[in-house]
Amino acid sequence: MRFIGLLLLLWMPLLALAQATQVLRGRVVDAETHQPIPNAQVGVANNRIGTSTNDEGRFALSIPAAYAQEKLTVALLGYRSYSQPLPPLPGPELRIELKISPAALGEVQVTGSVLGIVREAVARIPQNYPVRPSKLTGFYRESDNDEAGRPRYLVEGLLAVFKASYLKRTDFGEVKIEQSRKVDLRPDKELIHVDWAGGPFIAHRADFVHGRAQFINPRYFKNYTYRLAAGSSYQDRPVYVITFQPKAGNRTADFAGRMYIDQDTYAFLGAEWHATPVGLRHSPNTASSRTLRASYQPYAGRWHLKSVWWQTKAHLPIGADLSYFGEFLTTAIDTAQGPLPGYTERAQDEDVFLRNEVAYDSAFWRGQTTLLPSAALRQQVLDQQRQQRVDSLFRPAADAAAPAAKKEGWLGQLFDRFRFGSAVGAWPLLVPGANLAVAYAPAGSVFRLQATPAVAAQSITGMYRIAYEVELWHGLAVRLGTQSLFRGFDGAGWDAGFGYQRNINPAHRPIYGRVGLSYNRQAVGRRLGTFDNPDAGLRVAGTRLGADKLSAQLQQVNDALLPTLGLGVELTHKIELVADLGYLLPTRNATQLELSEESGFFLARSSAAIDLPHPDVSLRVNDQPAAVLPWQQQRWLLSLGLVFRAR
Repeated sequence: MRFIGLLLLLWMPLLALAQATQVLRGRVVDAETHQPIPNAQVGVANNRIGTSTNDEGRFALSIPAAYAQEKLTVALLGYRSYSQPLPPLPGPELRIELKISPAALGEVQVTGSVLGIVREAVARIPQNYPVRPSKLTGFYRESDNDEAGRPRYLVEGLLAVFKASYLKRTDFGEVKIEQSRKVDLRPDKELIHVDWAGGPFIAHRADFVHGRAQFINPRYFKNYTYRLAAGSSYQDRPVYVITFQPKAGNRTADFAGRMYIDQDTYAFLGAEWHATPVGLRHSPNTASSRTLRASYQPYAGRWHLKSVWWQTKAHLPIGADLSYFGEFLTTAIDTAQGPLPGYTERAQDEDVFLRNEVAYDSAFWRGQTTLLPSAALRQQVLDQQRQQRVDSLFRPAADAAAPAAKKEGWLGQLFDRFRFGSAVGAWPLLVPGANLAVAYAPAGSVFRLQATPAVAAQSITGMYRIAYEVELWHGLAVRLGTQSLFRGFDGAGWDAGFGYQRNINPAHRPIYGRVGLSYNRQAVGRRLGTFDNPDAGLRVAGTRLGADKLSAQLQQVNDALLPTLGLGVELTHKIELVADLGYLLPTRNATQLELSEESGFFLARSSAAIDLPHPDVSLRVNDQPAAVLPWQQQRWLLSLGLVFRAR
């Protein structure tokens, strides 16, 4: 009895889930010919959820319990709309017959040039494409293949792609990785992780209608030649097949290819294009060729992105040529987009796909509201033999059929923990106005130095800092940085210590609380100029300075402990904006005259510092003998900068 009770407890959530969502299946056919009707729009509750029929006229739609009393509608241009209450679920496959509409849209006549057809298609984008935000769910695959066609890495994912209104010209949008799986087969992967090459954003960037790609952008029409090509159908619809290419001698047209424009509605149904040599030079990523294809499908009276295919070939300076390949296939369309994903949910440009650890089901489309893949589509994109080959690459290394992936070594793990950054800040220095006079006449040498610099009053000096850190354990990192001063004063410095940061906003965009403690040494100096050195054997503080030109600087060298408090805000998964406030606790300071060689090979140049007071050095401040410099080190130190993760 206890065992039966345990089974009931385990099955109750599953039974509740099954009752909450049921799958409606049906087939749409022509009422007269009884032939299947592909691309018919199937919607429930005024198209709040929906899908489209496949090439065999079939559809499958997951119906939440809240929609059980709503109406089912089926529509397609040229047919009368069909509507009925939803039947009880689960149930047998529905058979829906659509009748020809006597008010079907006739052919629209466009007179003028081929370019006139393209202009008309662009003008009708607001009528043919979504004017409200929408969400596409789709399958994504990407690989990086060597010359023999063997994948070096392979990733697959189920993506949610959030589209803005097509009234807005954009090739950017949010993407959420719902599920993913991955395998890295490269022989050497110590330092470079696999990032997205085109990434999930290809569903935005290859949407040439939404982004108004150059070849359909009126601003660039003057750069292209447009011609009608052979062929009159695409996706079983009558179309204008139009080729485009740069005009002879044009140096600004980036693409060449062909597009398909529906003869009835003047909607862009698809295009295939490649980058010209000019376009490859304009691209931010080096490539020897780049080819793309995109197609659209009708749903709820509008055309939505259906599929994207892309391939980039790169000739690398070192190593063999590589071929990057990817594809995206829409499996569901939601015209009521809902809220955009939060920061922690959405993918970002240059994300490392391999870090997505969501459990993956290779047959995910069976459990989704999908455009059911027809036999032809399975053969083209997801055929069994190809899927088995892909699945074999994801098997554990213990499987004899799977290639063993090399385990990443200590150097790669170190790069996972490595960060570097730069910052600017206000170095706290109080400087009263003063006139200085300094003379240096080393005993036994003919070298002489005399300078009378004036110092203007100021309260803040600028600082520029570069820092490196390696995380040791859960936010605790060891840090090493160098810094330089500017704005009236020169000086090099360094600090070394530890830092700790913790995310205080884990449910949203990460905001980090930061604390640190380091040992800081900083020189604050005023340059005196460059002086001739007639003494090839000059020795200063035990260091030989034999160059014929020497530069001189009066400086204070301050050693201090530096505790800091700060905040960090993650801008992307690899970049963090940080602000730190520190307080200098002096431990030692020294006043010095520093001389440095200015001629000769810079790596072999020497410098030497003389601690003041010194019998060979005369220092006067405002005509009074002095042993210290007039500027005073203050305590508070503020900096603002960026921190970058190596990968």
